[in-house]
Amino acid sequence: MPPKKAISTRRPRTAADYRREALKRLKEQFEKENEGQEYDSSGQPTITPVLKSSEGGITRVLQALRAHDNEDARDFIELYDSLSRRDRQYLTLEEIAVAAGIGSLRLAEVATSAMILHGQMEAKFCLASSMKKVVKSVVKAATDEVPIVATMGDARVVVGHTNGDVRAMELFGKMTKLVPMPKGVNINFGASLTAEKDEDGPDEGEPAYIDAGTRLRQIHDAVEGQRRLPSPKAEPMEIGGHIDQTQSSVAEVLAEQGA
Repeated sequence: MPPKKAISTRRPRTAADYRREALKRLKEQFEKENEGQEYDSSGQPTITPVLKSSEGGITRVLQALRAHDNEDARDFIELYDSLSRRDRQYLTLEEIAVAAGIGSLRLAEVATSAMILHGQMEAKFCLASSMKKVVKSVVKAATDEVPIVATMGDARVVVGHTNGDVRAMELFGKMTKLVPMPKGVNINFGASLTAEKDEDGPDEGEPAYIDAGTRLRQIHDAVEGQRRLPSPKAEPMEIGGHIDQTQSSVAEVLAEQGA
C-alpha cells in the first residue's frame, strides 16, 4: 500500500491574517524611522472613495502624485512603492498616508493639486502633438481639398472624403492661440449696417420710427374714430307694412346717431 500523505494541520491564512501582518510591518517601519512616536491611524478621515471617483481611479491618482514635485507627495509615493504588492493590497491609503507622516486629509489635498497639474500638462502635450495635424486639416478645409490625401513614403493614400468639423478646428485654434481671441467690445455688424443706413436717411416707403406713446395714441384715436363714425340714414325696414318692436328700437337709435 502506498504510504499515507501527511495531513496538514496548519490553518489556512485568511485576508484578515494578511492585513494584520501588513499593518504590523507598517507600524514597525514607522516607529523605527520616527523614534518616540507611536503609529496610530484611528480617527483618520476616509478619502479612498473620493480618490476612486476620479477618472482613472487610484491608478491615475498615483500617476499624478509621481509626477508632482511636492515634498508630501514624494514622501507618500516613496513609502507606497517600498511596500510589497500584497501589503499594498491589504492596507488602506489612509494608513499609508499616516505612516508617511502626512495624514489622509493632506493626501487628499496633494492628490487634488497633482491631478490638476497633471491634467494641464496632458492637455498641453495633446494640443502640442496635434497642432501640426489640425493645422493641415484646417488648410485642407479652407481649400476644400476632397478627397484628403496623405503621403506615405512614395505613395499617396486617400485617408478621408470629408473635412473635419470646422467648429472643432476653430476651438482648437483658440486653445492653442493660433487663432487670436477677440479683445474689447464685440462688433455687431448688423447694427453697423443699420447705422450706416440711418446716416443716409430712411429709404423711400420705409415708415419712420414711432415711439410707444405716439403709437398708443394713434391706436386709441383710430378706435374712437370708428366708434364715432356716423351711421348712414336709412328708412326702417317694413315687412308687410309693419315692423316689430325690436326693429323699431334699432331704427330709432340709428336715426339719433345720424342726426
